[in-house]
Formats: sequence, C-alpha cells, structure tokens
Amino acid sequence: MIRSLLKPLILAASIAAFGATADAKTLRFAESQDIASMDPHAGRDDFALSLLCNVYEGLVRWNADLKLEPALAESWEIISDTEWKFNLRKNVKFHNGNTFNADDVIFSYHRAGDPGSPFAGLLEPIAEITKVDDYTVIFKVKRKYALLLNDFAGWYIMDKEFQESIGAGKPLDLSSNAGGAMQTQANGTGPFKLVERQPDVKTVLAVNPDWWDERKHNLDEIVYTPIANNATRVAALLSGEVDFIRNAPPQDLARIEGTSGMKVMRGPHLRTIFYGMNQQGDTLKGSGVEGNPLKKVEVRKAIAMSIDVEGIKRSIMRGNSNPVATQLAPQMPYYDAALDVRLPYDPDGAKALLTQAGYPDGFTLPITCPAGSFINDEQICQATAGMLAKIGIKAQLNMVTPVQYDTGLPAGEFDFYMLGWAGLPTIDPYNIFSATVHSPTEKLGAWNPKGYSNARVDELIIKIGEETDQAKRQEMISEVVKTQRDEVGKIMLHQQFLTWGMTDKVNAIVPGDEYTRFWYYTMN
Repeated sequence: MIRSLLKPLILAASIAAFGATADAKTLRFAESQDIASMDPHAGRDDFALSLLCNVYEGLVRWNADLKLEPALAESWEIISDTEWKFNLRKNVKFHNGNTFNADDVIFSYHRAGDPGSPFAGLLEPIAEITKVDDYTVIFKVKRKYALLLNDFAGWYIMDKEFQESIGAGKPLDLSSNAGGAMQTQANGTGPFKLVERQPDVKTVLAVNPDWWDERKHNLDEIVYTPIANNATRVAALLSGEVDFIRNAPPQDLARIEGTSGMKVMRGPHLRTIFYGMNQQGDTLKGSGVEGNPLKKVEVRKAIAMSIDVEGIKRSIMRGNSNPVATQLAPQMPYYDAALDVRLPYDPDGAKALLTQAGYPDGFTLPITCPAGSFINDEQICQATAGMLAKIGIKAQLNMVTPVQYDTGLPAGEFDFYMLGWAGLPTIDPYNIFSATVHSPTEKLGAWNPKGYSNARVDELIIKIGEETDQAKRQEMISEVVKTQRDEVGKIMLHQQFLTWGMTDKVNAIVPGDEYTRFWYYTMN
C-alpha cells in the first residue's frame, strides 16, 4: 500500500490533560550523550535539536500530531512560484528581553546558511530574503519548491543583537573543540530558557514566564543529565534519580515495566538504520586487495545477504525493531510497501557473489560505528563483524564518540559506517534523499561522502524538491527508492522503535520524530 500522507505517530496522554493547572514540577531526564553545544546551527544531531527546540523556535513548528503550525510567523502567503511572504508574530521577546523582529530572521538565515553550517543544505533553495518592515519578510526561492515550510520547522531563529555581543555571529565549529560562547550560552524565544550549563555534567532549563504561547505544561524546571552507560542510566531511573530516559535499552524494558511506579511508552520511529560506504574511491584503505571492492554491486549484495537482520531484531533489539529494505520508514509520507522487500539472508549465496566479484578469499573491511548515537549501535556493529567473518570479510571495528562521528562522517573519513536518518526536520523523503542519497556537491549529499552516486537519481531528487503534485512526487520517489535498493546503495538494517522509560508521574508524548517537546508534558 502506498501512503502519501503522514500518519500521526503519537502515544500520549489525553491532550486535554495538558491544560491542567497542577503545581509546577521539576522533570529530571537522562540520555546516553550530551549535546555538543547550545548552538542550533552548529549540528544536525537529532537529539540536540530535540532538546534545543524547547529553547529556540522557528517560523513554523511541528505540533503534538506532527502537523505544521505557525510559530514565530503567525501567517504566510505564496506570492508566486518563487516568492513567499511571512508575517512575523509581534510582541515576542527573547529570553534576555530583546524584541524579536525581521532583523533576527535575516540574521538567522545568513548564519544558518553559512558554508560552515550543516544547515546550509537545508536553506539551499532560498535565493534571497528581503525585509518589508519589522514584521514582514519575503523569501525568494531559486526554483519552485514544495518544502519550504517543512524546512523552516527545523531552522531556529536567534537574537542578532545577542549573538553579535558574544562574538557568535557564525555557527560554532564543532570539529575544532574550541569551546566558544555557544557551548554554555543560549538566548531563544522558546517555552524554556537556559539557566545552567555544565557540558557533560548537566543542563538546566527553567520555564519562560513570558512565552508568547498558551502554557499547556506544568513544568517549572528541566534538568538534563547525560549518562553514557546503559545500565547506569536505567539504574538512575529505577532508583528515582531521574524521571525519564529516552531510548531505554531493549534488554531492560521488561525490568522497567515490572517495577512499581514505572512505565515504558513505545512508538515507531521515522529513523531507519543502515550502513553507508565508500563507492567512489579507487582503493579501499587497509582492505588487503587491489581496487575498491565496495564499488561492485555484487560485493554490496553479498554484504547485505550476510547480515541476519531478523537475528539482530530477535537477539539485540529484543523485538523492538522493524527490518526494512528502503530508507523510508512505513510511517513516512510516500512510503511504498511494494518496494520494501529485502534481499534474503543467505551466507552461501553471499560467498558465491564475492567469488563472482573476484574476491573468493574476501578482504578486510574497516567499519566505523558511533558509540551511543543509535539504539544498541555498538552491539549491532559487533554482530555484523561476526556475520561478515562467515563469508570471509574481516571487519576492523572502530568505535567513535558521537561528536567524532558527526564531524568525521561528512568529512569523508569513514569508508564503511553505520548511519541513521529519519527525514528530519522536514519529515519528507526529499530530506533523506538530498542529504544521504544525492551525489556529494557543495550543498547536497553532505551525509553521502564518497558514497552512492547515480545521475538519474540526482536529477529526480531535484525534481522531487520542486514538485507539488502528490501523484507525480510519488512516482519519482518510488523510482529513487527502487533504483537505490536494486543497486544496494545502502546496506539497510531496520527501523528503530522508540522505547521511553519513565515514572508514572510523567505524562509525555512519544512522537515519531523523537523530539522532546516539553511544552506538552505534565507531571502528577
């Protein structure tokens, strides 16, 4: 079945309950990693953006049902195929008291579009921005473009005056580890404001009493603590040290649910997990063979057929995953179930393909995996190494931190790597394709370094971004999906499930994009 409309992905307490006027509360939560900084233009890490969406806001936002709604823009209109006018919300204050206006939008556009920002690709369709008055701006796009509002939901607005006063007019360079003011400072318009920041220790947000929107939560304070070790993080929940953990390890779910006063909220994630690989280099460093085996489709098929994804689901994910053949999760718009058909798990067939490709004795394959970016990522990579060994491929595992991963991958430092992509922040296939499938260019294919490349697919991706007719978009999207699947442009694994552990005092929503929109949370 083809689905052309996004289905809501929500497990939630009744939204009506969010209007309750209970006493204000402190919500203590933990995740496996800290955010790299408070700079919303410095990285595309989903967790960081999911936390920062409580501090900063865009012109539009995704609501509890993952529907677009006005935020810092109260309305907009399409003037022509290439011009959009946005009417900005008046009487909005930044956390330091500065007034929000058009100058902040223009500043934020140029800042996020800086060549050093990972958001440059997101804003690539924009040709220019014009200030009409303090509360009206016009965006001119380079071509007819269907996803401007989707893009703007993930592009946060910053205070021009404040950023310039702290010397942070450009995005923080995370690769330099130079620190910078944005490590510990933030000034947004969102429902919560930063009051304390100790990197790798804790981050504290307090309610913004001057927020422009109606308050539906009863949270007074949010205390975030990074706890890298899974067992320690679960123990912190069960002991009452924290109230909420995202991505509870699958092996601990039964224990959490079996503990009095605890619960697990589940929901399918938009993110699919896969291996990307160097398909452009003439050689594969450290492989022990001539040439680059990954350039051959037979080798890529062999790798895919050697990985027992159902076994990973059963033994590592404890049933909390959905094996997939394409990068589009079933809950994504334009998902085509007819194309979601995996190559069989067949080690003998994989060996035959390696021999056919000229590698009867296999080769050495360096595999880079993030430690803590995805659910059980390290265990999956270790299992993959064992499975590859059965067909003669000797894996050399390299585990890196999320920060090393987020900087090294787009720089092309890894030849075979695990990656997860959810189509965020746009919640549209174009985001997935333009970032991870399109051939690398100045602004497209940033997360496909040395990777899959097909001229026809590149052409289609551009057209998908322009086309507004749903039927035509569906046809082109399905062609891209089928072509990449048949050419094994990625080694697909599974769709992650969200498994959030919490005390029964917490009333939360679990959206498919995994964002923690705390303005919908309450505590009993």
